[in-house]
Amino acid sequence: MFFNHRALYLFMALATVEAEESSDRHRIKPRPVDNGGSAPPARQWPELIRIHDPGSRDDGWAREDLDHANWEIMKLPTHWEQAGLPEYDGVVWFRRTIEVPGLMASGEATLELGAIDDMDVTWVNGKRVGSHEQPGDHFTPRAYKLGPGSLKPGSNNITIRVFDHGHGGGIAQTHGKFQLSGSGQNIPLAGPWHYKVGASLQLLLTPGKRPLNPRTENPFGGEFYLEANDVVAMAGSTNIVKQFEFGFLETLLTLDSPQRAYFRDLAWQADTVYLQQRPRNFGSHLDLLRRMGASIIIANFGQVEALNGATHLPQFLTAYGELLDQFEKCTRRIVLVSPHRFEKPGDHLLPDLSQRNGDITAYSEGIRQLAKQRGYLYVDLSQVDSSGWTSSSSLLNAEGQWLWAQNVASQLTGKVPKARTKHFDLLRQQIGRKNLLWRQHWRPTNWSFLYGNRQQVPSSRDHRPGQPRWFPEEVRAIIPLIEQAEESIWKMRNQSQ
Repeated sequence: MFFNHRALYLFMALATVEAEESSDRHRIKPRPVDNGGSAPPARQWPELIRIHDPGSRDDGWAREDLDHANWEIMKLPTHWEQAGLPEYDGVVWFRRTIEVPGLMASGEATLELGAIDDMDVTWVNGKRVGSHEQPGDHFTPRAYKLGPGSLKPGSNNITIRVFDHGHGGGIAQTHGKFQLSGSGQNIPLAGPWHYKVGASLQLLLTPGKRPLNPRTENPFGGEFYLEANDVVAMAGSTNIVKQFEFGFLETLLTLDSPQRAYFRDLAWQADTVYLQQRPRNFGSHLDLLRRMGASIIIANFGQVEALNGATHLPQFLTAYGELLDQFEKCTRRIVLVSPHRFEKPGDHLLPDLSQRNGDITAYSEGIRQLAKQRGYLYVDLSQVDSSGWTSSSSLLNAEGQWLWAQNVASQLTGKVPKARTKHFDLLRQQIGRKNLLWRQHWRPTNWSFLYGNRQQVPSSRDHRPGQPRWFPEEVRAIIPLIEQAEESIWKMRNQSQ
C-alpha cells in the first residue's frame, strides 16, 4: 500500500487539535519517536500502569458514579507508610466527595494538592483535570485549574491516582496547599479520604504478569464474550490480513455484542508460527499489543504450516506455544482458530492441495489440544465444508472470507450469524475505512524513513534545528481519525437496534 503524504496533510488538518493534546486521552498509544537525542528513554510508567493497574482500565476507578463507600479510610495529608501501608510502593487510588457552594461552582476554581510522592493523575467528577507523571515530580506542588462547569453546586467527587516508585509515597503535602479555592472561597481538603490499593511496583516490573482477575486467570470462563471497551487483536497470515480488509467478522461481532469493542489488525502476509518477519526497529508482537491495549486475541495459524506434513506437528506446536507465550504477556483471553480444508482446484495444472486435508485434520487436533491445555477457546473449521471458499490456491476469496467469518462467529457466540442486509454492508464499509486508517498507522510502507535505517536522510527530518521529526507526527495524527471513525461505527451500529 502506498502511503500518500499529500492525503495525510488533509488528515492532519482534521486532527490537529486532538493530535496536539496529551496522548493519554487516546486509546491507541503512539510509537515512541527518536528525535535525535542520545539519552535513553525514561521508563514508561504511565504505560505500565495502564497495562497492569486494575483501576486504570478505562479509568474505571475514576468514574463519577463509582461507589467507593467500601474503600478503606486514610487521613490526609500523610505518607501512606505511616497510615497502614508500610513498605508499599506502587499505585494507590484516593477518592473524596465534597460539598461545593453555588458561588464557587459558577466560576473558575483551583484544586491544590500540595506535593505528591511521586506521580499523580487527578479527576474531578470523572473528568481528568491534570497530572504529573515524570520522575522528579514529587517536588512539584499540584495546582490544577478548573474551568467553569467543572464543579457543580452540591456534591462533587475528587479522584487522585498516586504512584510511588520508592521511599515515602502518598499525598503528604510536604509543601504547597491542600485545598479547593475559587470565587473568594476555600474548602480545606485535609481529613479522611477513601483509598484503594492498585498495582504494586513489583507487579508493574514483572514482565507478563497481570493483575489478579477471575476472568483473566480463567480466560472467558468457557464462553466467548466481549466486555465494554475490549480491544480484539487478530493475528495470522494472509487470510487474516484480507479478513481485516473485508471486515466480515468484525461486523458480525460488532452487531452481536451489546458491549462496545474495538478491533485491531496484528496479521502480516506470510506470517507463520516459525517466523514473523518485520522491518528493522518494528518491535515485537508484545510491543504492539500493549500499545493497542489488546484484551482479546483471535489467532489463525496452521494453514501453510500443515503443508510440511503431520511429521512436523510437534515442531509446529512448540513454535506456536512460544508465540502464544508472547501473547499471554498481554492477555490470556485468546481464541485459536483452526485451518480450513483445502479444495480441489478446477484447473488441472494446479496442485491438488485437497490431498493434504489429512494434515489439516492433524494440525487442527493439535491446535485443539493446545487450546485446551492453556484454557483458550477453540474454533474448528477443519470439519466445515469449504467448497467455494477459494479460487486457485489456499487463500480465501471474497465469498470464502464471508463464510469463514460466519462459521467463526457462530462457533464463538453460539448464534446463527446475521444476514448481509443493506445496513450490514453499510456498517462494513465504515469498518473498512477505519481499518484502512489503522493499517496506514501501524504498518506504513515508508517504514525505513519513519523508524528504520533511513531516519537520518533530509526527507525524513525537519530542517529546522530543535524541531520534532515531521514524518512520525503525520502518522501519529492518524490516531484521532481512527477514533473518530470508531465513533461513527458505533453510532451506525446502534441505528439498527
